[in-house]
Amino acid sequence: MGEADKIVFAGVEPKLRVMSTRAIAHTRKLLAAGLLFAAVFSAAPLQAQKCTVSPAQVKLGGTLRIICPAEFTSAKLNDRPAKLYPQTDGKRFGLLPISVKDAPGTFSLLISRADDGAPQNLPVVIRKTIFPSQNVKLTPEIEGLHSTPEEMALLTSFREAISETRSWADPLAPPASGCMTSPFGVKRLHNGKPTGEYHGGVDQRTPEGEPIRAVTAGTITFARQFNVLGNAVGIDHGQGLESMYLHMSRLVVAAGAAVQRGTLPSLSFCLFSLFPIHSSPLTGIKTIRTIATAKRRRGGA
Repeated sequence: MGEADKIVFAGVEPKLRVMSTRAIAHTRKLLAAGLLFAAVFSAAPLQAQKCTVSPAQVKLGGTLRIICPAEFTSAKLNDRPAKLYPQTDGKRFGLLPISVKDAPGTFSLLISRADDGAPQNLPVVIRKTIFPSQNVKLTPEIEGLHSTPEEMALLTSFREAISETRSWADPLAPPASGCMTSPFGVKRLHNGKPTGEYHGGVDQRTPEGEPIRAVTAGTITFARQFNVLGNAVGIDHGQGLESMYLHMSRLVVAAGAAVQRGTLPSLSFCLFSLFPIHSSPLTGIKTIRTIATAKRRRGGA
């Protein structure tokens, strides 16, 4: 080794002071590789900690699905909160509905942790959605019907009581095979007069007496007759998902009963859903966009 190939390190023992430039270059390569290796493995856990939301672009009346690591417990879009529930795979999952009355635009979905860790912000685009109008002809007898305070209290309790246990699973099953007579989101007119409201569910025509089946597993919260809703059944599917089956010819179940996907809650000729935030049915059903939706504590009638 010549003098030109030597580098002297001050303050090092004489026998360790000399190192070839070739060895230095080799050491630098090893260090770079080691740093890269460490960077890849240290970044992997960070990558795994990210939350996801789908769809990233949602229509008015749609529903957001949020999946996060276990330390994230809640989400909020504008002033609308959603709880994230523990799942069997160790992650957390939540539903957040978008109202027909929400403003289109790009917004930040805030996802918070239970500890002091930093929250995450995910962009969500709410797309402008056009809903048609529909005139419903009502007889004077039907138009004069009103819900009682007891009925309103029961519906409010149903909407606000969110069970922690998830009973439902994708895909959701169509409750009936009849044609759709009124889609979700249409602007409602009664006898030609605007009501200022929109249809919060789906109407489906079926022959009287045809079975109406649960869209997915759950527990029946109520099964009774209402002034305006007629014979109605409400099913809690857990973790923010519920369904209602209305205007039925006969009830064949009782409150507290557990039902499975496709089992018989009632007999009907027509059905639709009503929720505090009217959110279009989840996309688990491909053939019929039907009556399951995320429930929250805001919205119209």
